[in-house]
Amino acid sequence: MTTLFECSPRRVVAAAVLGVALSGGASAQAPTVAPAKQRYVQGSWVNLRESAQSQARVVAQVPANTVLQQLTERDGWCAVLYAGDARLGPPLPEPVQAHVACNLLADQPLTLAQAGKDAARAFWVAPSPKRMRAYGNALPRPAALQLPALIKSHTPEMPVQYPTRPEWEAAKKLMRAGVALRPELEIDRGRPVNPVDDIQLATRGTEYQPAVAPLSSKPVLAAITPSYFRSHASVALLHETDADGLAAVAGTRISVIPTGGPFGSFNRHNGPEIEFVTGFWDIGTATLGFAPALTLYAITHQGLVGARTLGKREWEISNADHYCGGHYLGSGFDDPRDDETAPVRGYAKLSDTAEVLVRLVVPGKLPPDAAKVTTRRYATSWMVPAEPPERPKPQRKASAVLVHEIDIDRDGVADILRIDTPAPGGMSYEPIFDWRWYLNINGQWFRAGAWEDQECT
Repeated sequence: MTTLFECSPRRVVAAAVLGVALSGGASAQAPTVAPAKQRYVQGSWVNLRESAQSQARVVAQVPANTVLQQLTERDGWCAVLYAGDARLGPPLPEPVQAHVACNLLADQPLTLAQAGKDAARAFWVAPSPKRMRAYGNALPRPAALQLPALIKSHTPEMPVQYPTRPEWEAAKKLMRAGVALRPELEIDRGRPVNPVDDIQLATRGTEYQPAVAPLSSKPVLAAITPSYFRSHASVALLHETDADGLAAVAGTRISVIPTGGPFGSFNRHNGPEIEFVTGFWDIGTATLGFAPALTLYAITHQGLVGARTLGKREWEISNADHYCGGHYLGSGFDDPRDDETAPVRGYAKLSDTAEVLVRLVVPGKLPPDAAKVTTRRYATSWMVPAEPPERPKPQRKASAVLVHEIDIDRDGVADILRIDTPAPGGMSYEPIFDWRWYLNINGQWFRAGAWEDQECT
C-alpha cells in the first residue's frame, strides 16, 4: 500500500480534496486528509529532499520566506509542495513534492528584525544592494582566501578568486534583474529632535584647535506645522541614505551589475602589503542601475531648483577605510557628476560652482518654482595663535553658525533645515564646517544626515 509520503504531487492534492469532501458525507469512517497549510521557510538556503531522511537526494534549494504548502508532519519531517519562487525564476511547470525538517518552517514570513545579524537571511527577506554586500562579506572564506594568507600569496591589484556558491549565484541573478524596495525598510530617522540641540561648538581649546567663542545669540527656529512632507516615505536626502533608500522613496527598481572581480589593495600612506580586498565575495567592482532613472533634485542658496536624472553609476565598494577629508557621517550618496546624469527640462540650469544646500529625491516631481530660502547667521570667533614672522601677534578669526530654512512650497513653513557649524582647522585655523540636515515630517523635525569636513596633510 502506498503511503502519503510516496504519492505524486497530483495524487496528494486529489487525496486532500477527496478527504475534505468525505468528511462532510454520510460515512463517519471515511479517512480524511487535512488541506495543505501555507508555511514559510526560515533558513537562508534550505534543502528540500526527496524523502524524509537527512541523506536523501536534494530536489531543490530555496531561500528564506519561500512559500511551501505543508501536507503532513511525521517524526519532525514535513511533506510539502513547492511551486517555485519568483526570486529564483518563473513558476515550476508542476509543483514538486518534497520533504523538509519541520523546524525550518513557520506560519509567518521572517521579518528583517527576526533575521537579525544573519546577513544571508536578511538579504532573502528584503533583497537590496546594501544587504547583498553584507551577504557577500559574510560568506565563509577558505583559509587560503582569508587576509593573513592573501598577504603572503598576493600582491596589490592581484585578482582574488572565490569559489562558486549556488545561493550566491541566485542572489546575483536576482539583483542583476533588479528589485523594488520598501521605504520603511530603508529609511529610519529615529525620533523627532530639536535641531538647535545638535549645535556643538569646540568651547575648549586644544594644542591644535583653539576654543570657539559662544554664539552672539541663541539660534531660534520658526515654529513648524505639517507642510510639504507628510510621511517618512515622501522624501529622501542624498545626505542621509545610500542608493537603497533613494530608490525606495523614488519607487524605482535598483539593480547590481558586476563589472569586475575582487583584488587586493591598501590605504593611502600604507603599503605595499595589501590590507583589504575590494568588493564582496566575487564582486570586486559593480554598477548600480535605476529603472526608471532616479530624478535627483538640488536646491541652491538662492532657492533655485535643479533636476538631473541618473540611470546608473559606478558603485563605490573598495572597502578602504576613511582616511581624511570631507565625508558623510553614516550613509550618504555622493553628489553625482554631470557626466553621470542628464538635465531635466523645465528646471533651473545649475553651474558646477552653484552653492547647493540640499539634494533629494521624492516619489513624484518636485515643483520647478524657486523655493524660499532664509539664512540666519549667529556670529562666533576664535583666536589664531601668533606664528612669526607671518603672524607676529594672535589674531581673531570671525565665523558664524548658519541656519538655512528651506520652504519648498513657499507656504511660510520650513520643510528642510541645514545647520552649518564652524570649527577652526587644525593647521590653517580657517573655518571648516559640519553640515547637518533635518526634515519637517508632518510637523516635526527629524535628523536627515550629516557631513563632516576635515583638514588633511
